[in-house]
Amino acid sequence: MSAVSIFLISHVRELAIGAKRLLQQGNDQVKIVATGGLEDGEIGTSIDQMQLALDELPKDDEVLILYDIGSAKMNAEMLMEMNPDRTISITDAPLIEGGYVAVMMAGLGDDLDTVQQKAESSYHKSR
Repeated sequence: MSAVSIFLISHVRELAIGAKRLLQQGNDQVKIVATGGLEDGEIGTSIDQMQLALDELPKDDEVLILYDIGSAKMNAEMLMEMNPDRTISITDAPLIEGGYVAVMMAGLGDDLDTVQQKAESSYHKSR
């Protein structure tokens, strides 16, 4: 049986690492990878770094990608195209709030569709 892993993408390395650290508090058994920034430390996203992060996850895991802003989504879509053998989904749920819900649902053993749906519904509520 495959598990759902969480993949965080940010334009800033420190933000990606901090988000992973925070979300891992929700359930330290859920696999979370995070990548951010460019190889030279500048702000941006790197498809090469994203591929390296994806390669850290078991091949049979389903993967839910959360990202910080729009251009990261373009690279995430490219990553999906480069890995047709992987089950990957991209969500527009907020990186932190949606990510936290995704980690909790993945930790309960929910499938990718359910994890994504719960993460996305988490931010449609009024505050």
